Amino acid sequence: MPEQRLLFITAQNYKNLEISQPVDLNSLNILIGANNFGKSNWISCLSFFKTSLINRPDESRGIGSLEDAAAKIGGGRILDFHVESPALVNLAYCFSISGDIRAILELNLYADRQRNRVNVAAEYLYSGKVLRQELDLNPFYYYQFHDREPGRGAVSVYNEGDKGPTHFEPLDNIPTNSLGLASIPSLLETSKYPPENTPIYKIRREILASVSTWQFYNANHMDLNAIREATPKIGGSDIYLSASGDNLALVLDNLSQQDIDFEDSINEAMKLIIPKTRRLRPTRSGVMSLTVEWYIEGLKEPFYLPEMSDGTVRMLCWATILHSPRLPALLVIDEPEMGLHVAWMPILAEWIKKAARKTQVIITTHSPDLLDHFTDSLENVLCFVSEKPNFFAIKRLSREMLEPKLNEGWELGDLYRVGDPSIGGWPW
Repeated sequence: MPEQRLLFITAQNYKNLEISQPVDLNSLNILIGANNFGKSNWISCLSFFKTSLINRPDESRGIGSLEDAAAKIGGGRILDFHVESPALVNLAYCFSISGDIRAILELNLYADRQRNRVNVAAEYLYSGKVLRQELDLNPFYYYQFHDREPGRGAVSVYNEGDKGPTHFEPLDNIPTNSLGLASIPSLLETSKYPPENTPIYKIRREILASVSTWQFYNANHMDLNAIREATPKIGGSDIYLSASGDNLALVLDNLSQQDIDFEDSINEAMKLIIPKTRRLRPTRSGVMSLTVEWYIEGLKEPFYLPEMSDGTVRMLCWATILHSPRLPALLVIDEPEMGLHVAWMPILAEWIKKAARKTQVIITTHSPDLLDHFTDSLENVLCFVSEKPNFFAIKRLSREMLEPKLNEGWELGDLYRVGDPSIGGWPW
């Protein structure tokens, strides 16, 4: 497991979510629940944070990173429609950092549906295992921004050198349309204290290194035609499959070059799908392009991606992602079961479990056939349930909760098929 890991997120007034109490995340997390019960909105909290921290919008237009990220998920419409606008949207992200440090980023976002705007009303980064309002004593703050006056805040600075006791120093001109965590380097560069003399400088670097690798995939967004027709150019540095999957051949080639065991791993994986597989490999197409060849026992000529079924291409994409020797710090896959034969579900489940032993994985699914193979991992299943009218929250499943039915021979997917109320029931 990577040293940097996401421990929990909370959300209040964010779309249809009401998650005020943290639900701890494991290395493997399976999200279940009916459509429109908040799974996609919960995942958008993660992608929103990554975009706010990593992306560089066009500053000439006066648009900040957070403002740009919010626009991608609805702008002011991220505010729950049952709350009168404008109002605050509250989000919190807890990270495990190397050295057993826990850091919580808390955001209070001012959201205005009518003007379709989102700005930072307050932002805090502090150490602790629970949210600051639940602490008896004040936590250690790396910084506090905008809490007393927009555009102003304070950052912790070491009293001497780069360690030991700290004190607060003021900061001015803090943008409200960008995430403060993203703005730290420029804010410290114009301050009177060296960046390395602030605790936030190192912590930010570790969070950034982790979050920048987060990868999000949705089976609905995989473009099978683009995957089949693509001939990516040699020389690209891609090690992660794109959201559409069109760089598949390049990723296969780069990972094969970087890790001597990767090609064998992919071939063993695909033999589970097509037992007569002899060899699958990326290869040169023309002078500067790449394609994928698939050799089958008894045939001299290879097959190519345009000749493979939709399900086979999808499984090759999941195999490439889940067997990668360069896994991201967080891997999110939405409905990986789409378009796959039911006989492949146990294989896919094992691939997911294997990846979760090396990194943090979040999967959403509506497939009872896939869920059957997570009956042995109930503690990793998070169920989105109706908390109150129009709001949804998360509950974690447990073996104790389902013990009577498990003893009768029920699998998790069986309970999902019949809408058992212990795992959320039907959506009506």
